Amino acid sequence: MTTTEPRTEQEILDRESMDDVDAIAAFNPDPDEVLHAVQDQADALFTWDYSKGSRPRLDKLYEKAKVSQWNAQTDLDWSIEVDPLQAFSIFTESSNVGTGHWTEHPDSPAKNWGDKEWDQFSIESFAWRLSQFKHGEQGALLCTAKIVETVPWIDAKYYAATQVVDEARHVEVFEKYIDEKNWCPVSG
Repeated sequence: MTTTEPRTEQEILDRESMDDVDAIAAFNPDPDEVLHAVQDQADALFTWDYSKGSRPRLDKLYEKAKVSQWNAQTDLDWSIEVDPLQAFSIFTESSNVGTGHWTEHPDSPAKNWGDKEWDQFSIESFAWRLSQFKHGEQGALLCTAKIVETVPWIDAKYYAATQVVDEARHVEVFEKYIDEKNWCPVSG
């Protein structure tokens, strides 16, 4: 068995420091670009053994997953109104409580904010977080699709494909929620 030394932070990030703002900003020089390629060194495995059920535990999971699917369009009540300030404020009952780290610096634009500005900040912060979840779910969608490509057994491919569909629903739900509840879509 071969052991390797853990990779350094610099090797993982391909930059000098985790906090290198210029390198982070250069990662996506065009914020309007809708596609981003991630290099991948995994082989896609074809199998010629289509014997369904040769791995009974995976087959059982696959059959269970097929009958347990849900539909984001019809199984969720999208008519429910959402008050973003009441339901999702990132602060306490008084929206500018606990904001010392935002207001301590004399040059902070938040220093003189009132409730209206803190409310808007709460809404935009929550929209950003929702967008991050959505992007993460797309990452999970890509990862589960990669599992389908890389597992060698047909039963594993079948079951992993149900996970791909599940992750697709998650992306769909976050996007629909952000869009229909009038959260501003936030990239990155």
